[in-house]
Amino acid sequence: MRRTSLRRAVTTAAVVALMPLAGCSATGDTSPSAGGTAPAIEQPFAIFHGDSLGVVDYAQLKVQNQCLADNGYPQNLRVMSAGPRNPFPQLVVTASTFGPASEDEARAHGFGQDEPAVPPSVVSFDANYDRASDRCFTEAWKRLSDTAEKVYYSYFDLGNALSMPFHLTVNERVGRANWDTLLSCLSADGYTTTKKDDFYRYPDPGLFGVPLGLTAGAEEEWEPKGVAGTVEVGPATPARRYQPTERETDFALSWFRCRRDTGIAEKQTTAVVDVQKELVAKNEDRLTALNPQVEELAKQAAALIGGQ
Repeated sequence: MRRTSLRRAVTTAAVVALMPLAGCSATGDTSPSAGGTAPAIEQPFAIFHGDSLGVVDYAQLKVQNQCLADNGYPQNLRVMSAGPRNPFPQLVVTASTFGPASEDEARAHGFGQDEPAVPPSVVSFDANYDRASDRCFTEAWKRLSDTAEKVYYSYFDLGNALSMPFHLTVNERVGRANWDTLLSCLSADGYTTTKKDDFYRYPDPGLFGVPLGLTAGAEEEWEPKGVAGTVEVGPATPARRYQPTERETDFALSWFRCRRDTGIAEKQTTAVVDVQKELVAKNEDRLTALNPQVEELAKQAAALIGGQ
């Protein structure tokens, strides 16, 4: 039976909240650059401790993989990521969340972003490995604490409760009249869309028929051999740089200037803060109950793997 160990930072339910732009970074640099600046804002979502959740996840995974190695299966430990990551980056709004933050960024990246390196997949056709993996998964959570798994999944569910409605609600709050103002500005520069209803819900530059770029270098295709009793490791994917098309760069410049000149950028910032406040208030009891538990669990997790 084939079992794949995903290139995981988290192995829980997928984060399904839509990002505001198909190609734009959710973790972009907020520092000023030529052509425009974006002031930092106080974000109510800062109360959500996504970085701490990432530490817990990474520690559990590392302990699990060390357990597998101790049982004769070192593959996962050898190829796992070098450190934790926040599993909810979409809750952190940056200068680049809704499009290029400056003219320089528009020229350099268009609407795209570079892709980080991705560790290999580990695929098992070994029943003994599968049993060891299940056992190590459970033991790793228990090494963190008796309640670690429950707290982790409860907090992950809370992250989904914040993220799933967030960007769509921001788009609705900006309102069609304001989106029409942006569309008029883009139209004056020669960029139009026939999918206005889609744009109102999800203002995506991909709706304008402008060819977008690609990341340099194709991800290597790999198919495991599937030999019974074996555990196979696929190829790692190196970091890849995004290369925008010339037309995309021109469109990104227009997008940046129109968001700035029509005031949409400011309206989005206002909507972001308002919607975050509302979602935090709606989930206040869960945040109050779970935040100290997650912080304490993160400290325990960091201590557990500190010497590994």
